[in-house]
Amino acid sequence: MNSRKLPSPERLMIFAGLLSFGLLFYRCIFFANLHFTFLLWNLLLASMPYIISKKLVSIKESGFRSYFFLIGWLVFFPACIYPLTDMLHLQKTNDFSFVYDVIMFLSFAIAGLLPGLISLRNVETFLRNHVSGLFTKLSVVFFIFLSSYSACLIKFLHLKSWNIVTDFKRMYFASAHDILDPADHSRIWLVIIMLVLLIDVLYAGFKKLTDKAARLF
Repeated sequence: MNSRKLPSPERLMIFAGLLSFGLLFYRCIFFANLHFTFLLWNLLLASMPYIISKKLVSIKESGFRSYFFLIGWLVFFPACIYPLTDMLHLQKTNDFSFVYDVIMFLSFAIAGLLPGLISLRNVETFLRNHVSGLFTKLSVVFFIFLSSYSACLIKFLHLKSWNIVTDFKRMYFASAHDILDPADHSRIWLVIIMLVLLIDVLYAGFKKLTDKAARLF
């Protein structure tokens, strides 16, 4: 067996990314429309947590360097969840383009979420090597909640995924209103709860599948 061969989750992540790019490229050419090219930027940002987590999991001892990578990962992790909310950009029509767009957006949502799930697994592995199992489990749930909240917040504020970093001040003041007055923001909290449950279930299933694949191959 070739030891340098990429693990199956990474290969699946690359395939999903190439498939999404192909679907977008065909749409741009066939429909002569560049409107959805922002999906590529969102996908690029979604790959950042994976890259950072690979660096993090290679660190053997906890310290300033590991905390730096962990914080950097947490800053970019919402970008993996954000493509799920891009479905709101879809406008229903009666022609073939709507069906094609649904498939394309779903492809980008999966392609964006896969590096997030892989990176979350890497972060969980790192934490288990340095802290207790209970703290690790609570941290994973907290990371999913915080990232789901951030992704929903920038969507409701009509921002872009990179505004997680570039417009943090606006997000801070908006979140303060949501937290201090949750009754008037029940819509966003309902979406956040549903998204947290969805990501948690997907992550649990992802871990089981990768564990079985590791035992088989």
